[in-house]
Amino acid sequence: MFADATDIPGLLATAIRTDDGLSALSPRACAAALGLDSLTLCLLNQSGLELVWYDPADTAAIAFEDLQYTLGQGPTPDAARTGEPVLVPDLDRVPEHRWPALLAATHSPLPRAVQAVPLDLGAVRLGVLTGHRTTTGPLTRQQMSHLLALAEGAITLLTTPHGANDMSSNNPLSLHRALIHQATGALTVLLDIPIDQALARLRAYAFTHDLPLLDVAHEVVHHQANLDKPPN
Repeated sequence: MFADATDIPGLLATAIRTDDGLSALSPRACAAALGLDSLTLCLLNQSGLELVWYDPADTAAIAFEDLQYTLGQGPTPDAARTGEPVLVPDLDRVPEHRWPALLAATHSPLPRAVQAVPLDLGAVRLGVLTGHRTTTGPLTRQQMSHLLALAEGAITLLTTPHGANDMSSNNPLSLHRALIHQATGALTVLLDIPIDQALARLRAYAFTHDLPLLDVAHEVVHHQANLDKPPN
């Protein structure tokens, strides 16, 4: 698990040589090289932060990023909003008023330590790279240096011809939240409301009923629910 963080330059060099964009980089290998349990990368789009790079087997990290997306609170949204790294060595020691809904959430397990680094290309914010760990404590100086190097490398991969194509609307990276986008579109038709209000309704419903956002989206898409009552 705690591999030498100097593996990161090698992983980046190999991925860049393939010219396959971000998909050439393994989230699991990068997390292991940094002494983390998981890594995710979210891109900014019209609906907020879209989870595009992650280990599909890492359900805890996916659930945490989905929870932050639902609530609009946490290290990843803060890094996206401020453009500054958000480093949390112990989530249990964060004051409740900082992220009240996130810290009070019960349906998703929270990591103990989180490191969120914005991906900025000049004045353009592309997204956020977030590391998670089930143990507390800050990263070492070397680990932090290589996490920042990984963020820079991710920007490079996203701006290669293949990576730029991945970010385009014609051929996007695999969207973890595709079902949420489908549900948002369905609600705009069912309720005759704008798409931003439909997304807000989905998020509010998931929070109020303490349900994962993807479960609510599934109910809307497959059962045409308008969220007037709890899903089955």
